[in-house]
Amino acid sequence: MTIPAQIASVSNPFSGVFGNGEMQIIPVSGTFTVPLGVSRVRVRLWGGGGSGSGPNGSGGGFAMRVIQLGSATSVAVTVGSGGSNASGGTSSFGSYVSATGGGGGGVSGGGTGVGGDINYVGGAGSTSTSNGGCGGAASLFGTGGAGLLAAANRAGGSGGGSSQSGGLGGNGIFSTGGSAAVSSGAAIPPSSGMIVASIDLIGTGGGGSGTASQDAINGGGASSNSGAGGFPGGGASVNSGGGRGLVIVEY
Repeated sequence: MTIPAQIASVSNPFSGVFGNGEMQIIPVSGTFTVPLGVSRVRVRLWGGGGSGSGPNGSGGGFAMRVIQLGSATSVAVTVGSGGSNASGGTSSFGSYVSATGGGGGGVSGGGTGVGGDINYVGGAGSTSTSNGGCGGAASLFGTGGAGLLAAANRAGGSGGGSSQSGGLGGNGIFSTGGSAAVSSGAAIPPSSGMIVASIDLIGTGGGGSGTASQDAINGGGASSNSGAGGFPGGGASVNSGGGRGLVIVEY
């Protein structure tokens, strides 16, 4: 399919506006048609999150690269799928740059950026089948959080969930992980990480809490207790889906 252009509608205070300040946010595979007069783009990619148990799903990798397109008029774009008891898919922008998916279905280790000016690795899921969470996606701010047995893990862009009794979801760099249900009320879900403030904050969400069976959001890793991975690229537990990948092109 041909991907329609979408004009940027959010500010981007961290990495700054690139080129004309326009972008395409690409959630599915297709073809990027190079706009008239554009020969240079900045591309961000997240691989899909993996899904599994022992090891639990790992987060997708992240890459960002400024690319000189020359006279190219179109570029093939692949957006990695989230794994379902399997590893996540690879996202790519032609042969210029890619980000592999996180491990799942018995495959361990997070995905990684390949060929970018910036390349980061997704968080690894816990190797325990009964405790520990799933890895968070990598982001512009670093590696994804690992799905450790300890509560409130934070390691870079996104958080990994925790499945210990009363365990907290991992924190992303600008977000908080989910908490378990307590006698005074319902469980508190993870926070997104101020995603509306800048596209730089995509992939920085918190991880879900294990005992609350929470899904993760914005790239966070889920718990090992029936949690889905956060979009984009968050790792998921067995029989749940990893967060699908994403490609953003600025020009």
